[in-house]
Amino acid sequence: MPDSRSADQVECQNCRIRFVRKSPTGRRPKYCSAQCRSAAFRVRSADSEEADFSREAERIGQAVATRARMVAQSSSLPVPSWPLEPLRHSVALKRELDDFIAVSVREALDRGARWEDIAAVTSMTVSQLQGQYSTVQVSKAVEARRGRRPRQPVVPAAEVAPKPAAAGDGPDGQSPPGWGGRDALARALSHLQRFSGQPVRAVAIQAGLSPSYIYRFTAGERHPSWTTVRDFVLACDGDPDDLVDLWNAANGQEQQTPPDAGFDAVLARFQGAIRGLHLAEARPDPDILINALPNGHRHEGAVIKSVLAPSPARQAGQLSWEATEALTEALHGDSDRIHRHWTALRAVAPRPSILTQAFG
Repeated sequence: MPDSRSADQVECQNCRIRFVRKSPTGRRPKYCSAQCRSAAFRVRSADSEEADFSREAERIGQAVATRARMVAQSSSLPVPSWPLEPLRHSVALKRELDDFIAVSVREALDRGARWEDIAAVTSMTVSQLQGQYSTVQVSKAVEARRGRRPRQPVVPAAEVAPKPAAAGDGPDGQSPPGWGGRDALARALSHLQRFSGQPVRAVAIQAGLSPSYIYRFTAGERHPSWTTVRDFVLACDGDPDDLVDLWNAANGQEQQTPPDAGFDAVLARFQGAIRGLHLAEARPDPDILINALPNGHRHEGAVIKSVLAPSPARQAGQLSWEATEALTEALHGDSDRIHRHWTALRAVAPRPSILTQAFG
C-alpha cells in the first residue's frame, strides 16, 4: 500500500522543499509558507517586466546621450558664475549610467549571458552582481524611473493644437517625442534663468514652483507642461512666445496657424521660433550667425539681426529661404519646422513697394 504520508507531501514551488499539507482534502497548496507565497509573487511581478528591459535600455540610452551633450555644453561655457553647472550635469549623467548598467545586466542575462561573463566585464563578483542586479532590484529601479516621467501636459487649446501621432515604435504604437526637442527646450529654459540674473529660488517664488522642480526641468530630467513653462518664462522676464515652438517640438506637436491669422500673429510665431533656437544655443553673437550665411545672402544680415531682437521684425517677411535655412542650421534647429513658419509668413507678408524694390 502507498505511504499516506508521502501522498500528503507537496513540493513548494518557491523554495523546492517538500512539506506535509495540513489538510488531506481541498486544493493542494503550492507554497510551504506565506513568506514563500509572497516571494513567488514578487518574482512573478518582476518577470513580467523583463520584456520591457530592452525597451527601457533604449530609453535610458537616449537620456544618457542627452545628459552627455549637456555635460559637454556646460563645460564649454566660460562663465565663472556657473561653476557648479558641469558638476551638476555630471552627477545626473552618472545616475543615468547606473540605471543603464542595471537594465543592461538583465538584458544580457535574458540573451543568454552568464553571471560569470558579466562579472568579467564589470569587474564585480558574481555575488555582488546577483545582489545588486537581481530581477526584483532592477524592476524597482525601472518602476522608480517611470514614476519620474512627465505626465501628459495640459495645454490650452487656443495656444497649441496637437498633431496626430504617426504609427511608430513608441510604447503605445506611437512615435515618442524627439529627445533632441526636449534637449533644446531644457537648454533654453536653463539659459533664460541665467540671463535673467535671478537666483533659482527667486524665480521659483514668482512662478509658484519649487526650486527642485526648476532644477529638474532645466536639466532635462523632467518635462514641464506649457503652463509651467509660461509661468517660468514670465518670472524670468522673458517672452513666452519664444518658447512655444520649442515646447511643441519637444511634445511632437504643431502649432496650427488659423486661416484668418494676420501678419502680426504669423510674424510673432516665426520670430518666436527663431528666437527660441537662439536662446537654446545661449544667444550666440548675431555676427557669427551672419557669417555662416551663403555669400550671396549676407546682405540679409540686418534682417536677421532684427529677427533676433525683441521687437517685431516687420522686414522678416522678405527674408529668403536660403538665408533662413542657413540660420536654422547654425542654430541646430529643425529646418522642416522653420520652413512651415517661413512659408506661412511669406503668404501673408506685405509685398515691398516698387520704390523699395528699386532702392532697397
